[in-house]
Amino acid sequence: MKNDAKTGQNPPPETDMDTGRTEALAYDIKQAAAKLNVSTKTIRRLLRRGKLTCCKVLRKILIPREQIENFLKLTCDEPNLG
Repeated sequence: MKNDAKTGQNPPPETDMDTGRTEALAYDIKQAAAKLNVSTKTIRRLLRRGKLTCCKVLRKILIPREQIENFLKLTCDEPNLG
Protein backbone atom coordinates (compact mmCIF):
# COMPACT_ATOMS: atom_id res chain seq x y z
CA MET A 1 0.00 0.00 0.00
CA LYS A 2 1.30 3.46 -0.84
CA ASN A 3 1.40 6.30 1.65
CA ASP A 4 -0.55 9.46 1.00
CA ALA A 5 1.98 12.13 0.02
CA LYS A 6 0.30 14.87 2.10
CA THR A 7 -0.38 13.04 5.36
CA GLY A 8 2.13 10.19 5.16
CA GLN A 9 -0.59 7.73 6.12
CA ASN A 10 -2.14 4.85 4.21
CA PRO A 11 -5.46 5.67 2.50
CA PRO A 12 -8.54 3.67 3.55
CA PRO A 13 -9.05 0.49 1.49
CA GLU A 14 -12.48 1.27 0.01
CA THR A 15 -14.11 4.67 0.32
CA ASP A 16 -17.64 5.52 -0.77
CA MET A 17 -17.21 8.51 -3.06
CA ASP A 18 -20.56 10.07 -2.06
CA THR A 19 -20.27 9.88 1.72
CA GLY A 20 -16.52 9.52 2.19
CA ARG A 21 -17.08 6.58 4.55
CA THR A 22 -15.03 3.40 4.41
CA GLU A 23 -16.96 0.28 3.36
CA ALA A 24 -16.64 -2.83 5.51
CA LEU A 25 -14.75 -5.83 4.11
CA ALA A 26 -17.46 -8.16 5.41
CA TYR A 27 -20.91 -7.95 6.97
CA ASP A 28 -22.65 -9.99 9.62
CA ILE A 29 -26.09 -11.37 8.79
CA LYS A 30 -27.96 -8.34 10.14
CA GLN A 31 -25.75 -5.87 8.24
CA ALA A 32 -26.00 -7.90 5.01
CA ALA A 33 -29.78 -7.94 5.34
CA ALA A 34 -29.83 -4.16 5.79
CA LYS A 35 -27.50 -3.70 2.80
CA LEU A 36 -29.78 -5.79 0.56
CA ASN A 37 -32.97 -4.47 2.18
CA VAL A 38 -34.19 -7.98 3.04
CA SER A 39 -34.80 -9.87 6.27
CA THR A 40 -32.15 -11.80 8.16
CA LYS A 41 -34.20 -14.92 7.41
CA THR A 42 -33.72 -14.28 3.68
CA ILE A 43 -29.95 -13.95 4.16
CA ARG A 44 -29.90 -17.26 6.04
CA ARG A 45 -31.89 -18.88 3.20
CA LEU A 46 -29.45 -17.54 0.60
CA LEU A 47 -26.54 -18.94 2.64
CA ARG A 48 -28.24 -22.33 3.01
CA ARG A 49 -28.99 -22.48 -0.75
CA GLY A 50 -25.42 -21.55 -1.64
CA LYS A 51 -26.34 -18.23 -3.28
CA LEU A 52 -24.08 -16.46 -0.77
CA THR A 53 -21.05 -17.88 1.00
CA CYS A 54 -19.80 -16.94 4.41
CA CYS A 55 -16.96 -17.56 6.81
CA LYS A 56 -17.01 -17.97 10.56
CA VAL A 57 -14.70 -15.69 12.50
CA LEU A 58 -14.65 -15.96 16.28
CA ARG A 59 -18.06 -17.68 16.28
CA LYS A 60 -19.53 -14.92 14.12
CA ILE A 61 -20.84 -15.48 10.59
CA LEU A 62 -19.42 -12.94 8.15
CA ILE A 63 -20.33 -12.45 4.50
CA PRO A 64 -17.60 -10.82 2.40
CA ARG A 65 -18.62 -7.61 0.61
CA GLU A 66 -17.59 -9.18 -2.72
CA GLN A 67 -20.14 -11.96 -2.18
CA ILE A 68 -22.95 -9.43 -1.83
CA GLU A 69 -21.74 -7.46 -4.87
CA ASN A 70 -21.47 -10.64 -6.97
CA PHE A 71 -24.94 -11.74 -5.87
CA LEU A 72 -26.34 -8.40 -7.00
CA LYS A 73 -24.54 -8.59 -10.34
CA LEU A 74 -26.06 -12.00 -10.96
CA THR A 75 -29.57 -10.99 -9.98
CA CYS A 76 -29.96 -7.47 -11.38
CA ASP A 77 -28.65 -5.32 -14.22
CA GLU A 78 -26.95 -2.58 -12.20
CA PRO A 79 -26.30 -2.99 -8.45
CA ASN A 80 -26.81 0.07 -6.30
CA LEU A 81 -25.15 -0.37 -2.91
CA GLY A 82 -25.64 3.18 -1.73
